[in-house]
Amino acid sequence: MKLIICAFSAILALSIFVRAESSAGTSAHTIAEWKLGAHLAGPQVTLEQAKGKAVLLDYWGVNCGPCLASLPDIEKIARRHKDKMIVIGAHSQSASDEEIQAVVKKNRLSYTITKGAPGPVKFSGIPHVIVFNTEGKMIFDGHPSDREFDRAIRKSVQGASATSTVGAAAKPSGLDALKKPGS
Repeated sequence: MKLIICAFSAILALSIFVRAESSAGTSAHTIAEWKLGAHLAGPQVTLEQAKGKAVLLDYWGVNCGPCLASLPDIEKIARRHKDKMIVIGAHSQSASDEEIQAVVKKNRLSYTITKGAPGPVKFSGIPHVIVFNTEGKMIFDGHPSDREFDRAIRKSVQGASATSTVGAAAKPSGLDALKKPGS
């Protein structure tokens, strides 16, 4: 019995350490430090769409059961906050474009899907989500089942622009990094 209690205590301590490490320095990063991989499905992300909006990066894979299970929830977030948030599914495993697009079609995903989205935050497993506020600052880094994730989503869309900023004088943000060179 003591062995079970010791093992449980060690697992609990490790999970607290991993959680603390995952969210440590969250506010130090901005979306400007990320690059989007090749576009695979969904709408193309443009600078005009991103200004004044929150951004959710969802790292997932077609061969990851928990990732596939979380896709409906990510889709709900994308639909619920479509006017205030840009959702990007960054596929992060080895798979053909056709395999990825088949999963997108089967799950009726409406948000942007890319081949990864490299950035400065290191993590060892998927699914993994990163949330940026309307100023392009990272406010959450962790697992989509973490209860802090839901809070971060709500916080990120507060004050987000629900209208297009095309032609409007918007202040520059970390989201400018999403603009492709020459556009």
